[in-house]
Amino acid sequence: MNRFLLQTVVLLSSGVGTALALAPEEVLVVANNRAPESLELANVYASARGIPTKNILQVSTSTSYGVGRIEYDGQIAGPVREALAQPEGKGIKCIALMWGMPVHVLAPVPPPLTPQQQACRKTAERAHFRAAIAYKLLASVATSFPSPRTETFRPVVDLFTSPAPTPNPPLADFAELKDDICDLFDQKMRETAKIESPANGRIAWRQLMALQLELRGLEGLSELVEKDAPPTAPDSAHLAKLTEAARQQLGELLKKEQTTEVTEERLRMIDHLSGALGLYPEAADGAGPAELNKKKKTFRDRTISAQDASVDSELALVLWPDVRLQGWVGNPLYWRRRRSKSSDRPRLLMTARIDGPSAADAMRIIKASAQTESVGLKGNFYIDAGGGPSLAFNDNFGKLHGLVKRQTGLNSVLDTATTVFQTGSCPKAALYVGWYSLRKYVPAFSWSPGAVGWHHASYEAIGLRDPAAQTWCPKMIQNGVAATLGAVAEPLLGALPLPQDFFALLMTGKYTLAECYWRTIPSASWRLTLVGDPLYTPFAVNPQLDVRKLPPQMLR
Repeated sequence: MNRFLLQTVVLLSSGVGTALALAPEEVLVVANNRAPESLELANVYASARGIPTKNILQVSTSTSYGVGRIEYDGQIAGPVREALAQPEGKGIKCIALMWGMPVHVLAPVPPPLTPQQQACRKTAERAHFRAAIAYKLLASVATSFPSPRTETFRPVVDLFTSPAPTPNPPLADFAELKDDICDLFDQKMRETAKIESPANGRIAWRQLMALQLELRGLEGLSELVEKDAPPTAPDSAHLAKLTEAARQQLGELLKKEQTTEVTEERLRMIDHLSGALGLYPEAADGAGPAELNKKKKTFRDRTISAQDASVDSELALVLWPDVRLQGWVGNPLYWRRRRSKSSDRPRLLMTARIDGPSAADAMRIIKASAQTESVGLKGNFYIDAGGGPSLAFNDNFGKLHGLVKRQTGLNSVLDTATTVFQTGSCPKAALYVGWYSLRKYVPAFSWSPGAVGWHHASYEAIGLRDPAAQTWCPKMIQNGVAATLGAVAEPLLGALPLPQDFFALLMTGKYTLAECYWRTIPSASWRLTLVGDPLYTPFAVNPQLDVRKLPPQMLR
């Protein structure tokens, strides 16, 4: 006891403020009463860890891998929030989800389009395409003078070289396309005015008038004729009458109930009056929530704008009243993020799930974690640094290997080959981290009881409940791992914990699995999930790393 007190004094005097480990009474266990095994696991886990029975919360929700946003809010987040609002919920710091709870909160599904919205969407898409074609045709005005194949302005393409050019997908953003059209049209007006050949001049002016009618309708053509009086132009007084008649017809249509038929007729009249450039915004405005006029998004843009998340990562912010759905939220527990000493935000809850392809796998996690903790995790540390695409992250693996070799008693095996560890090459695996074999588990390991590890690759928690899945999370659990983590959808590399952070904390034996994860993961309300007993402390009785060797800010 005196030696323990002396160590405590040394720690405090050295500025290392280690937090007290997560306690059983601070864990809320959440089970799905639609899955009998889920309730059984909750009772076994609470009994094994000394978690009070009152800390077991039963919810009634889907037993599927995915759950809709509305169901998540009403069937999972709502009951959890109510439980935490009770006096006994004030001290909860962690949520443990049992097998049978959904894993993935799916992005909201927009409501189906009405017939009017469908008509508007098709019209907007056609107007966008027409504008893109007109822009291509405009480029040849005053530079090419084909003999017209029609005496009228429609079809416009018959005034140009055949076949008409087709724009390459994806179409340019409509607002930018409109600006480009306006600039190019002004340029072609100036070039056409300088043409010396009367015959070529008439061809170019006729093309410009046809494109003006296509892009800006009767209103645009009337404006062009009145301003520049091109040769062979239609009679301006006649155009004015047609324009006024079209405006009156549009006004009458706007007074009517907007049935699908009236909507389609109204859009045709807008096209007649204002052309493709005037039609597009009107049609797009009535086309519903779809983003018709956005640029083609990059892979990263699509990923960070997503509104899905893992259930447990979303539950971490269940007490936050105003979490946005789009993308991730910075984790205030992340030690590398500078945090203010005080915050008006509600607390973030650590989360983890005891899960796997079967209820039997989840039961084994509970038993293996408790048994291993009593004797200490033993075995080798395998680090695979050569398989992934990021040199910076490969360097991180190398730093972890150096830390293990210099400061712990574990045998660390570093592989820098471009291939992952091969089948049967890793006996007595206690710890593992590596990459990159996407959704294809390689049985290189014989796992020590209570082993902890994960594979850095996208989507490795997909199929977590599927016994036949080949992704790393379910296969590692089936083969004996007690704790792992993975993503339910593309997380991006920066969302994962740095291995040198996570495993450093774990090897001190001072922090539970949940604490190691939540102190080293940058984001919440995102796509990663931690699988394992949140109270698991594999090196509690045989610490491998002196906690005083870690940065003080990492421990606060």
